Amino acid sequence: MRGTKRSTQALDNPLAEQAIEWMVLFRSGEATPEDYQRFSTWSAADPRHAQIWARMQGVLQRSFAPIREVNSRAPGQVEAVERIVLRPAASPTRRKVLRGALMLGAVGVATGILANRSMPLAALRADLHTGTGQRKSFTLPDGSTLVLNARSAADIDFSPALRRVRLHQGELIATVAADAARPFVIETEHGTARALGTRFLVRREPEQSLALVLEHSILVRNGSQEQVLQSGQAAYFNRDGITRVTEDIRSKAAWADGMLVVNDETLAEVIATLRTYRKGFIRLSPAAARLRVLGAFPLDDTDNVLRSLEQTMPISVRNFGNLLVMIDVR
Repeated sequence: MRGTKRSTQALDNPLAEQAIEWMVLFRSGEATPEDYQRFSTWSAADPRHAQIWARMQGVLQRSFAPIREVNSRAPGQVEAVERIVLRPAASPTRRKVLRGALMLGAVGVATGILANRSMPLAALRADLHTGTGQRKSFTLPDGSTLVLNARSAADIDFSPALRRVRLHQGELIATVAADAARPFVIETEHGTARALGTRFLVRREPEQSLALVLEHSILVRNGSQEQVLQSGQAAYFNRDGITRVTEDIRSKAAWADGMLVVNDETLAEVIATLRTYRKGFIRLSPAAARLRVLGAFPLDDTDNVLRSLEQTMPISVRNFGNLLVMIDVR
């Protein structure tokens, strides 16, 4: 049980993706002396980098045996992945295959993979939480409502003097009931957004948080700074500062209506959203990640979204059962 928990935490760690990319490069046989120098710089830049590298190296030593156990419940899906993984190293798809295999190996235990993709295990400890592909509305004791997007988690801390919601992961939209005696605050590790009106969105990202005002106004604080945002305005905030968003991004709240509205964003950003709505893994090549996307897509049908992207963009989308999708440029 402890091993599964540690492996799941490794997967949730945003630094794990960076470690995986280094592993893919080194195992591809294509690494140059300059690449090893860049890795040395990356490893020394932060103690967490060396720690996640060591952890990911360790979990890769585990075999695929536990994953095969899943096959008894989902026949054919795991074999499809393993056949691709076991292709000769000279195959032109080997580098992409290594990415997928490393992502699977990072969890170490098959049940951990499936459970974490369905519901972030760390989120289960939160007062309010949603799983993969879930959106849910909660009514709070004061009559306010919170709508949580997929794979989100928050704790409620109401006292006679303050109404506080701690957003641990994901994003939410708050519609706040009036109470002049008790301020309403959404808190992340990067700062707070205090309601001065009725409706606003907060999204927690690894390095910063986003606040978007949908009605009236809010006060954003990061500890040493504060800014008032009016309806339609947005800002990113963390301990380093508060940065206003110059364009209108109210469409980012369209998820509450089951839609993903994309206005000239990278494919990497689009796929990051789809991952919260899809239980399998999606691997995206660096070349494809840089492509720009424009459109509106239904969040509750990720297969349809992937087909639409493949039809309208210069990319190939390869499905290996429901467990793995690989996307690359054509």
